Amino acid sequence: MPGQRKTLGSLVDSAASAPPAPPLSRPDRTASPDSPAKSLAPERPAAAGDMTMRSWYMPRASADRLAALVDDVHFATRLPKHLIMGAVVNVLDRHRDEVEAEARAAGGASGPDRTV
Repeated sequence: MPGQRKTLGSLVDSAASAPPAPPLSRPDRTASPDSPAKSLAPERPAAAGDMTMRSWYMPRASADRLAALVDDVHFATRLPKHLIMGAVVNVLDRHRDEVEAEARAAGGASGPDRTV
């Protein structure tokens, strides 16, 4: 009732009977200020049956840079991120020698005979 003080017990009871809150959203990731915010749940492509998730440990700066680059390509092309990651793998495959040389230089290795 208006003008009455609520007790902690009444607040807990009303919270328990309230409908669940809508999922969190990322308004900074919407296409425009007029479009609705998307859910934080990952988007599932229509043919998700042959999709998988993988994870690797990597330096935070590299992970942040990879995420930013994928976001940049996503927003430039408006293509789903799973297609962009597939393209990244294709480019990596075509430039594998460069990637191996860069990784060796970063790790201090001089050649393929180094054992880990």
